[in-house]
Amino acid sequence: MNALPVMDPCRFRILRPLDRGGISRVFVAYDEELNREVALKQLRRRYADRIRSRSRFLFEAEVTAGLEHPGVVPVYGMGQFADRRTFFTMRLIRGETLRGAIKRAHSTGKPRGTSPELRTLLDRLVDVCYTVAYAHSRGIIHRDLTPGNIMLGAHGETLVIDWGLAKPIGRPSPLDEGDSAQEVPWPATARTLPRTRVGHTSGTTWYMSPEQASGDSDRLGPATDVYTLGATLYMVLTGQAPFDGPDEDEVQKLVQCGALVAPRRINRKIAPALEAICLKAMAMEPGDRYVSPLDLGDDIACWLARRPLKARPVTAAREWLVEPAIEGIASFHERAAVPARDGRSYPAG
Repeated sequence: MNALPVMDPCRFRILRPLDRGGISRVFVAYDEELNREVALKQLRRRYADRIRSRSRFLFEAEVTAGLEHPGVVPVYGMGQFADRRTFFTMRLIRGETLRGAIKRAHSTGKPRGTSPELRTLLDRLVDVCYTVAYAHSRGIIHRDLTPGNIMLGAHGETLVIDWGLAKPIGRPSPLDEGDSAQEVPWPATARTLPRTRVGHTSGTTWYMSPEQASGDSDRLGPATDVYTLGATLYMVLTGQAPFDGPDEDEVQKLVQCGALVAPRRINRKIAPALEAICLKAMAMEPGDRYVSPLDLGDDIACWLARRPLKARPVTAAREWLVEPAIEGIASFHERAAVPARDGRSYPAG
């Protein structure tokens, strides 16, 4: 990449903080030249001279800018300040995250599959699937698709944000060799905003795929995004993340062994067909999932239109439950357990 232009410090006036991560911060800024508010993402000062951190940050900007699609936030420009802090500016999205919309939809109880609120969320998720399918067609996987990384704009648009963990399909990315700093949403607590890990395991623990949880970067591909889209669908249907535990390490173990509680165990009001779609997307083996996000989006759209699906409803939810052979997580399974045919107990959610 050519040397970045040094930006006039007077052009962008910082108005307020918007978000922050391990190596970067996002602000609402006013562009004095074009007289508009923008989102300004800036590398934190202490990472300004770290080659790998800069490389990862610039890679995110390039990936986001290269994905010219209605479902990806437009990048306006990139540069650096006099103190070498690199930044790029983007369209400021006015709206809420999908996470916020899900929380609101479930605030008065578990919605039925036919409820307008749930159908609206599913419509939005179809848009996300098609956006991610476009990224795959351009050779990019996201690796961190969560309800918090999906924005619902004020004008009906649905956008996939935070491409900081993006990876070229079949090739290494700057992240794979980068610093081990964790990206932590701001403001965050362990119970409200899940953390995004970088390094050996890349992704948000509560939504990551088994291959991500095991740290097997060679197995990461389009099917990884299909899984995390399925995990996002899981939260749309149930109002909670697919996995939970006392800490991230325990959750990671649950992800690795597929200790997933079927959605209808949590919300009996949802249609069996929607559960089937979710569980197919979240299959343990990548080859058992939907071939692409396009196929997943098509099945959700078919359900909304009352057309036949590729996924088939399961005959019993317990067929999708796996008892983890891991020590140290018994306390998790002792909370609200469901007896199975073999006499053992599985978590009921």
